[in-house]
Amino acid sequence: MRKVRRYRYDRVLLWLILIVSAVLRLWQLGSVPFMHDEFSALGRTCFDNFHDLIREGVMLGDSHPAGTQVLLYILVKIFGWNAFWLKLPFALMGVASVYLVYVIANQWFNRNVGLVSAALVSVSELFLFYSQLARPYSPGLFFILLFVYYWNRILFDKREIGLITCFGFAVSAFLAAEMQMFSMAEAGLIALSGLLFLKKVDKNRRKAYLWSCVAAVVLYLPTLPIFYYQLFVYGSIGGWLAKPAPAFLTDFLKYSLNYSNLFIFTMLIVALLPLIVGSRKSDKKLAIRICCLVWFVLPLALAWAYSLLKEPILQYSTLIFSFPFLIILVFSYFNTRISVKTMAIVIGFVLLTGITSLVIDRQYFNQVYHQGFDQIAVEMRKAQENYGDSIAFVSYSDRTFTNEFYQNKAGIKNAKFYCEDDKIFDYQSFIINQDAEYLGVGLADHADMPWELSAVAEYPYLIQENTWFTTRYLTLGKTDNGHPLLHNLKENVRIDGKEWACTTKLSIGECVDADTERIGFIADIQAIDTVGNIALIVEIIDSATGEKSFWKSFELKDNVVVPGERLLLTNGFFLPAADLEGKMFKVYVWNKEKKELLINRLSYYLVKKNAYFYGLYNPL
Repeated sequence: MRKVRRYRYDRVLLWLILIVSAVLRLWQLGSVPFMHDEFSALGRTCFDNFHDLIREGVMLGDSHPAGTQVLLYILVKIFGWNAFWLKLPFALMGVASVYLVYVIANQWFNRNVGLVSAALVSVSELFLFYSQLARPYSPGLFFILLFVYYWNRILFDKREIGLITCFGFAVSAFLAAEMQMFSMAEAGLIALSGLLFLKKVDKNRRKAYLWSCVAAVVLYLPTLPIFYYQLFVYGSIGGWLAKPAPAFLTDFLKYSLNYSNLFIFTMLIVALLPLIVGSRKSDKKLAIRICCLVWFVLPLALAWAYSLLKEPILQYSTLIFSFPFLIILVFSYFNTRISVKTMAIVIGFVLLTGITSLVIDRQYFNQVYHQGFDQIAVEMRKAQENYGDSIAFVSYSDRTFTNEFYQNKAGIKNAKFYCEDDKIFDYQSFIINQDAEYLGVGLADHADMPWELSAVAEYPYLIQENTWFTTRYLTLGKTDNGHPLLHNLKENVRIDGKEWACTTKLSIGECVDADTERIGFIADIQAIDTVGNIALIVEIIDSATGEKSFWKSFELKDNVVVPGERLLLTNGFFLPAADLEGKMFKVYVWNKEKKELLINRLSYYLVKKNAYFYGLYNPL
């Protein structure tokens, strides 16, 4: 009777965890805007046939296996670019993954281990965030956990093994390998680990395991050319990331625990609870605990080494496939002696502190539901209603359609779109020739500073500023109708054929403070002779010795400015992390062809730090 009652209480706690995980992942899911990576994948679904999808959309255009791209291709064919329906399968797999964590931990240890592990996964930002993206991470995690479920069934379950179990093993392993390179590596590692247990199982299970592995490999063989091309012909599965810092692992753990001191403290107490209540340790599951540790540590070590020796590939998302096993390991000493009331309190605290940290510490829903691409369109629509025909709009992103998608939906009129394939001087020409009194500027995808500086040079008064993840929106004024943004250094300097011109030194301590993140310099030039080779140089030098510690150039490339035309030379950057005490900026124009020109104005522009610019992955 007690066992039945305990079972019922455990089921109630499990349902509570699953309901929480479902609400967090599905609440207003259609209002979660597409991010850069999703747009990138969606842009590669616009093919008329499957052959072109695989060749152009996967082999030539992606560094991931074909699985997620094929899924998106099918969903787009059915639902179009509807955010809710495209994201729904990924969110549901996220909820199912919470359940599978419980099932696996219960298979290995007991229900209490499963409940605590599932509770953490349900409210961790790592698992929540990637469940709401139409990208490979949620499917990869789901199929890895499903694979481990069947892995357990074949190796350790006392029930008979049928074709369904073997089929589930092979298909889930294959699908895990088809989602993401790291889920592929994780599936391979798990499959190899199973070979170590074959001596301890009967002949039928041994055969079932080996033939299931063979079946998984056979299923994967047709996709092997894609893997070969991406890894050995294209030669890259990453490269756009920075090398991992020494604190990467601790930062990852803080991120996974929602950057909340209260949540971190709660989970530390929960992890130590078996010691606090005097639960007896057991080494009966030592082999499984070693597997959990290896399944997390080995992929991390390999990715770290690859990132340092070849090209950076390590980021938080790549650990999502292995992190559940570390979580199960940490809580593996919970046993069934811990009372139902104690477990109810533990699960309640985990869920409560986890949700609270998401809402308060992380402002998760504010950040995720209000991102750059859609919010630029929202702010432009407001500005359009306020200023009418007196405002022009321009936006930049890596790909034109990423800004165009939401701005067209918002009914923005006469917006001009630029992307990384466009020349900055074409963008400057558009802005210089604008007659509108106001300019609305959307800058997405971590836009380089020249795109912002060029707009500020012509519209130097700030009316409104908004910042989201790697995205900014500015409403700027041409005349004195807002906050002035430019700090003048020199004006009306005529250059009569000098190579090094308009040299200016500026003490860093006088122009920037602790809240300054970026600085940009602008030389507004009017050509007297035809100019085709000129640059704006910025150096950081020691005030006392003149020793140079930083050098950056912005050059006029592939353009010619004829007499009478204006040219904007802009040079902006993030302030170096080095100590800037006693340092100064040295700014000058490098007039390589020694042409005659007029510098209308040399000025600088400051961008203050904003926690939301990197807030989805960093503490606020």
